[in-house]
Amino acid sequence: MDFAEELRLFRERTVDPGFDALIVLGTEPHNITAALLIGTLRLQHVAFLTTPETRSFPEHIAGLLGCSANDWLCPVEDHSSTRQVYRSVKALREVWAEITNPARIAVDVTGGRKPMSVGLEKAAHLLGMTTVYIESDYWPKESGKRGPIPGTQRLVIPPNPYLEFGDLEAAEAVRRFKDHDYAGAEQIFATLARRLEGATTDGGPFATEATTLAARYAALANLSAAYRAWDAFDPHKARERLDAYIAAAPSAPHIATLRTQARTLATLDSVVRRTASKGGKGGDALTTLADPDAILPLLGSLYTNARRREAQGRFDMAALLRYRCLELISQHRLATWGLLTERPDFHALLARRPSLDEDYRDVEERLGFSPRGLPWPGRKGRVALFNGYMLLAALDDPLVAGFDIEQIRERSAARNSSILAHGYRLITDDEYQRFASVVEELLDRLFGILGRDRAAWEASVTFVSLE
Repeated sequence: MDFAEELRLFRERTVDPGFDALIVLGTEPHNITAALLIGTLRLQHVAFLTTPETRSFPEHIAGLLGCSANDWLCPVEDHSSTRQVYRSVKALREVWAEITNPARIAVDVTGGRKPMSVGLEKAAHLLGMTTVYIESDYWPKESGKRGPIPGTQRLVIPPNPYLEFGDLEAAEAVRRFKDHDYAGAEQIFATLARRLEGATTDGGPFATEATTLAARYAALANLSAAYRAWDAFDPHKARERLDAYIAAAPSAPHIATLRTQARTLATLDSVVRRTASKGGKGGDALTTLADPDAILPLLGSLYTNARRREAQGRFDMAALLRYRCLELISQHRLATWGLLTERPDFHALLARRPSLDEDYRDVEERLGFSPRGLPWPGRKGRVALFNGYMLLAALDDPLVAGFDIEQIRERSAARNSSILAHGYRLITDDEYQRFASVVEELLDRLFGILGRDRAAWEASVTFVSLE
């Protein structure tokens, strides 16, 4: 069969995939698969990777097609090694920079020595190009003939299993999840789920695998979205997405912890909605702040968010969140005394503790301040963080009994001078750890007062990891 007939048959059975460019391995001059591809596909660019022995390969192909090889690229290097194949493919990608989607560049691995084919396949995978090859029927042994049967050639575009099942992308999503980049993980998992849900299969075992993976990735997208929302202090959305994950993966690892976290989010969502509806004013705010069951989910959200920022090396943000933990702890303890730090009214407290103003002045003097007495609303409008701890000291609150509250002022100085507070510099690791140790001790003291299990509390607000 002459080449013209082979080309006609190949064109009849080939649907043009719409590639813009083709990279071909130059092999023995009688290999016609490259000619079939170039003569059938509507290509803007063609390049040949040859060896010194096959340098004339492009001219042979041009002769079969009745055209000139002058418009085709043919790098002069010896492409018998995997390394040189990769170098040239990478260089061609740069030459064809106008092709913005690398998947529109096809690489033909039909011919070539094994190192060349391996190199071309690896380069295509790394650079996002599409691998193709020409499949043929072969003469049966009894015919006495060898090789492919002319006219049976057909274009095959093998699916990339890494892309089809998302192995590499899923690994990247897990890495982002572990690095607390929940938005990035959510995007990748959601994309993988959509791709596998829309994949067409032959109904065989791969269809079952694709369906299973699509469900898994969709569930993990929900878990990532839940943590992203929780990171942003949106408990309502976080709870919705976490509930969706639990419903889809009831036997998943850490499921008991996740169910506890869902209940924590439900409590936090309820508290946020209730206080928001009343503007955080009056007796309701005071009741909420005094209630450990209402405050601990919020405190935990702040605390574990700080731990995640700490793991990322973002010490200024971590310090900001820990500072808020200190505020919330003092707000809670003062609320148990009937004092709302946002709008302090000392009349009731003075009725219970007539010596409070004098006791407060003693604390001021002991810490080196000029005694000014209780911070009434007319003076500052609200009780600031350190004033709150001085009040607790004056009240002999067990939270600070025997504790040197001067540490709070000293070690929060670095936070106050950071770029996220009132200054122009970043907190060092050492400064942060010294400040964090104060928060840790006060948390231990708080849980001792409440008679609660701190480890169980931390588990209820610490984000799980993915294996």
